[in-house]
Amino acid sequence: MSKAAAILVLLVAILSGLFASAAVMKYVQNQRRTASSATAGTPTTVRRAQKDIPAGTTILADYVLEATRPKNIVPEGAFNSQRLVLNRMAKTAIYKGEILMQERLTEPGAPSGLSSLIPEGLRAITLRVDDTIGVGGFVQPGHHVDIVTTVDLRGETNETVSKVILQNLQVIATGQEIDHKDRKESEKPKTVPTVTVLATPEQAEKLTLAANAGVIRLILRNYNDNAEEITKGIRLSNLIADARPSLPPPEPVQVQDTAKAPEIPAKKFNIVEVYRGAQKSEVAFEK
Repeated sequence: MSKAAAILVLLVAILSGLFASAAVMKYVQNQRRTASSATAGTPTTVRRAQKDIPAGTTILADYVLEATRPKNIVPEGAFNSQRLVLNRMAKTAIYKGEILMQERLTEPGAPSGLSSLIPEGLRAITLRVDDTIGVGGFVQPGHHVDIVTTVDLRGETNETVSKVILQNLQVIATGQEIDHKDRKESEKPKTVPTVTVLATPEQAEKLTLAANAGVIRLILRNYNDNAEEITKGIRLSNLIADARPSLPPPEPVQVQDTAKAPEIPAKKFNIVEVYRGAQKSEVAFEK
């Protein structure tokens, strides 16, 4: 066999091997795709909410329904057993028809109440509010607020100062309500005596001091606005500076030159004429 023929046979063998490998890989991929589709379409059992479940509510049997969903659309962390759902507490509001997820419920055996809803590293601190401080009753659980305080500075300045001290704090409860049980009711403003917010220990110290030293107010912010702005605060003297009338400059004060000796006023005399016979004389008497 000539050299050229041997090279041709070798090229044909290599090409045949490549085509065979490609065909095998394509067959394997098709088999995997077919198996995956069959598995994805397989129905699986999940648990969904039968009614609205407010945050902080313990899950009972009549709150849960069994449902069947295709396996490929079931989110990770969904419950497939009624036993795993019962007696847990909802961390956030769960609405009717939602699939119950592990991240939305507390761990088994966790205590009920507000303490189970506080994220690790944060604290819940309650602030006493009224209609004005609480933004007219529009503050609700889940909202975010800033805290501004007004303090009278005692000492040399003796001024009133207003300053934003904390920003973007989450409201976890209003009054004794962790969440509103009805969506329509939550749209109505409701005046409450207290508002509970989530704060770090350092932020809790600032809030306590501000509440004792002056007046605090809540500033409601947009739910999607997480930016923090640095403010300088405002003093009462700066706030009304433009309203003060302009006074004329004071007149210069005459300062007496102490180097000169004080002038002594001249003495005044009364002149009396005295006659002694034909002689005339004058006698001076000081006044």
